[in-house]
Amino acid sequence: MNNDNEMNVSNSPSRVVPEGNELLGETTGKSKSLVKNDTENQEKRPTWDSRAQSFCAVLGAIIGMGNLWRFPYMCYENGGGAFLLPYLFCLAFIGFPLFFLEMALGQYTRLGAVGAWNIVPLMRGIGIGSAILVTYSSIYFIVIIAWGFFYFVHSFTRGPLPFNTCDNVWNTPFCRPYSYTFGNLSQDGNVSSYMSVHETANTSISDAVTSENRTLPIKEFWSNYVLREANGLEDYGDFTNWQMTLCLIVSWIVTYLCIINGIKSAGKVALFTATLPYILIGVILVKGCTLPGAADGIYFYLRPNITKLTEPKVWIQAGGQVCYSYAIGFAALITMGSFNKFNKDCYRTSMYLVGSCALTSFLTGFAVFSILGNLAHVTGKNVSDVVDSGPGLVFEAFPTALSLLPLPHIWNILFFFMLIMIGLDSQFACVECLVVMITDQFPIRFKDRRSKIVLRTALCFTMMVVGLIFIPSGGVYVFELFNNYAVSGIAILWTAMMEAVAIAYFYGIENFYGHIREMIGYRPSPFLKITLLVFTPLLTLGIMLFHIFQYRPLSVAGYNYPAWANGIGWIMCLSSLLCVPIVFVHTLWNEHGTFKERFMKSMRKIPGQSRQGRVAAEEKLFISSSLSFGVDK
Repeated sequence: MNNDNEMNVSNSPSRVVPEGNELLGETTGKSKSLVKNDTENQEKRPTWDSRAQSFCAVLGAIIGMGNLWRFPYMCYENGGGAFLLPYLFCLAFIGFPLFFLEMALGQYTRLGAVGAWNIVPLMRGIGIGSAILVTYSSIYFIVIIAWGFFYFVHSFTRGPLPFNTCDNVWNTPFCRPYSYTFGNLSQDGNVSSYMSVHETANTSISDAVTSENRTLPIKEFWSNYVLREANGLEDYGDFTNWQMTLCLIVSWIVTYLCIINGIKSAGKVALFTATLPYILIGVILVKGCTLPGAADGIYFYLRPNITKLTEPKVWIQAGGQVCYSYAIGFAALITMGSFNKFNKDCYRTSMYLVGSCALTSFLTGFAVFSILGNLAHVTGKNVSDVVDSGPGLVFEAFPTALSLLPLPHIWNILFFFMLIMIGLDSQFACVECLVVMITDQFPIRFKDRRSKIVLRTALCFTMMVVGLIFIPSGGVYVFELFNNYAVSGIAILWTAMMEAVAIAYFYGIENFYGHIREMIGYRPSPFLKITLLVFTPLLTLGIMLFHIFQYRPLSVAGYNYPAWANGIGWIMCLSSLLCVPIVFVHTLWNEHGTFKERFMKSMRKIPGQSRQGRVAAEEKLFISSSLSFGVDK
């Protein structure tokens, strides 16, 4: 990379976003004040201390739970190795274009998601919608980290792991470990060693337990002890689960300490939290591949089923997985990009990051299914009988599989420590996004370090208090409500589609390419232009419509959510989705003139004076353009 790519930000041009009427040469006193404030904010904006920090911070933000549990399961369910074809297709036409768009937009404007989208006044709702999405994500995602802390702490025990035995207070009479063989004694000839504490004096209960109605200790540990799961939202419960409350508080404290000094502390933490999981995944992968039955698990993971490619659902799942795993629409990429130095080659870096995320997902699948293959081998089951999706894979199947290995305590400690590191990367990226969006909107109020620390403290404390809704017995049902509605595929895909439309058809793809050339010194591939103009909007629209047409009221593990709960879910979903049309109408309403004049004034803002003196030509081009939605001929 050239030395120019590592210029100090003080030598970078100030890219000011002027007011709409300034585009027509009518700069008002208010717009001059806004320009001055934006300029000062951009000049003082911090940057990453090194390229390694920048790379690791973004990598940590996009490498998350989706790589660990969602991608391997999707491969297994949707044609094995054949699923890689639609996945790579959606990655090329949806994932990479939008990933690069957000990174480049943040780097050029040097603003968070809300401020960055001021370049297209009509579409400023994208930034507001992203802020709502990242707020929902910050509130509920950290619960997974708290669960990880819960298991991590309980892995430090001298005796058997508590989620491997049936002699705990939370176990039921029907609890039996994997090693139990019905009709036979245990290896030491003692039947009672397999019994729960509730049945040691009642052999009639033991006689009633069969292979069909027995429950596993890991399942009871998860449901009866970690979640203390109720029968539904109607039996919501209270806040007596102090262990989980403490884990949630610890999770927020660790997150807060990671971001207390902004990117200066977050960047240093990312060097550790983004790289350590790769070491742990590598250790688990090497160990897993040497276990008996690992080959069967990997075969189930990669077994190609070409006929699956004819099913539309497989392609839809691939598109949804790409948007989910690359944090598209969550404001994180724009925020991380805004801390880059102006001449950083964000195009090449985006290719490296996208490739790293895809490769991580693929290799993690090997680690997961090699371990599950061993679990199937030890228990005498088929691999398909031990595979689960979502939290069930991470907090039930995987701990059980690791517990069957030599030194089970060590393996579970390593696994849950890795889980915590992966979660923290994504969590502090989301929280820092919120901080940046607020400080960008109020630069004078939050101009010193102390005020920003107060803001971070207030945000973390507020979201921690709100997150307590996931702690009671019915909290897991609230968690699923957030997971399936608040940050659902519909909301994410809508935001992704609007981003492509805003840049390609409102701001102008040629204008966007010009800014990229100004930053990195060359124009990206024409393929990217065609993709943003045609394929990305159409594919995201098609996948979103499929999600809508396939919608069914939420049902989890046999529990059907009541109508009022589904209604709350849709309100959360629409709260981010409706930001774009509401801001669109509001912006047009506040302008003056005919509809065409209002539209032209609000369609796009041309950034201010640049090193190459592009502003005069761009203003001339803008004034002479017609209602072509910003696509320059």
